[in-house]
Amino acid sequence: MSKVLLIEDEKIFIELFGDRLRLAGFEVSAAENGAWGLKEATKEKFDLFIIDMMMPAMTGEEVIAKLKMDDKTKNVPIIVLSASVDEEAQKRVEKMGVHLFLLKTRITPSDLAKKALDLLK
Repeated sequence: MSKVLLIEDEKIFIELFGDRLRLAGFEVSAAENGAWGLKEATKEKFDLFIIDMMMPAMTGEEVIAKLKMDDKTKNVPIIVLSASVDEEAQKRVEKMGVHLFLLKTRITPSDLAKKALDLLK
């Protein structure tokens, strides 16, 4: 079973996306802000990170930069979720090596689960 860390500050998205990922067969852990997510990411081995861009304590971009610098997490695939498109931020995180950049308002939980499954095949 693949392990996913969902770093997202909005409880409704943690529930919607987390429940659908579990139904798809993933083991899901969640962190409600970037700083907590970064700590969780290094505590155990994850197969995928799903990270929101805008969060308190640390932005998604800051989390991604730190994950990419850590030998334990630098090769774990990353899906970024964003509520709005800041094209500059999107380009910056894509250059850091994120695998997918998705708009929260345009992705359904089942689409996210499918993309996660496809990414880990």
